[in-house]
Amino acid sequence: MLGIVVALQTEARSLGSLPLTASRMVHLSTSTLLYIAGMGAKQAQLAAEALMAKNVSALLSWGCAGALHSKLSPGSLVVPKMVIYPEKGIFSADKGWHNRLSNRLADQFEIFTEPLVQSTSTLRSRAEKLDFFQQNKAIAVDMESASVAKAAVEADLPFMAIRAIVDPFEQNIPPSFFKAISQRGRLQPFHLLANLARRPADVLILNQLRRNFNAARNTLTTVASLVGENFLAF
Repeated sequence: MLGIVVALQTEARSLGSLPLTASRMVHLSTSTLLYIAGMGAKQAQLAAEALMAKNVSALLSWGCAGALHSKLSPGSLVVPKMVIYPEKGIFSADKGWHNRLSNRLADQFEIFTEPLVQSTSTLRSRAEKLDFFQQNKAIAVDMESASVAKAAVEADLPFMAIRAIVDPFEQNIPPSFFKAISQRGRLQPFHLLANLARRPADVLILNQLRRNFNAARNTLTTVASLVGENFLAF
């Protein structure tokens, strides 16, 4: 069985029609189990552990990422050969699995296979992204994949990450966005309206982020439709 870790319900919806209730764990099929973790390293680690307790035989980190290089744009597909966990190690994706995915998707996408790095927080500005790129030499960043990779490697399980870019390297993300999003990625409308009342210019940036997320989710939806229920893990 394949175990998939995804941070947010909005990202999970790219996998199809799901019974997204209060439960974090969802059976996508008889051979695929999804865990909606919430954002961040600790949540990803707990999700990986919960899936391994169900005897999954491979782990996949799925969802969105931010760009650390200008060649990536909203919707770009990142399937890294390595993920970097700063100060904890570098973890390789399963070679055979990566090859199968790349071969299946090559006709539909330009696939970026350079390293993905995990951050402890969302990078909000071009300056923060540039600094993180210079430190780690990765082209994209998320907050969960390296935690999942570390858990998989320590359990001697195959690992893969599939991520679609939301925010390009040049884009700054306004404080209004972060103050209105809960730990599990749910929009809190009253918080958003209150923040926008103080910073009305943020509306334009938030609209752009919404379009960027739609591009990323379209990429993920297409990938899911092309690779089948076990994501070519077996």
